[in-house]
Amino acid sequence: MQAPSTPIIVKIVETDEISGLGDVMVEAIGLTGAISVGAAAFGLLLAAVIIGYRKINARLHPEEDAQTQPLGLTPTSHQ
Repeated sequence: MQAPSTPIIVKIVETDEISGLGDVMVEAIGLTGAISVGAAAFGLLLAAVIIGYRKINARLHPEEDAQTQPLGLTPTSHQ
């Protein structure tokens, strides 16, 4: 003789459905996308600050030569 088995109860929980393309993109990008966008924005901001500093510094001190070096692309006449 077998002992009566207890029934297995399964609870089904309905989840929120993704409603549109924007929600799908947010779900797909997630944390990695947020870090990437933040890094790109920080890079652009840092580049703007550095370029602005160099321009302001060049205007304030025009007597100093710019820190440039010739590339040597023009041919020299060795004849």
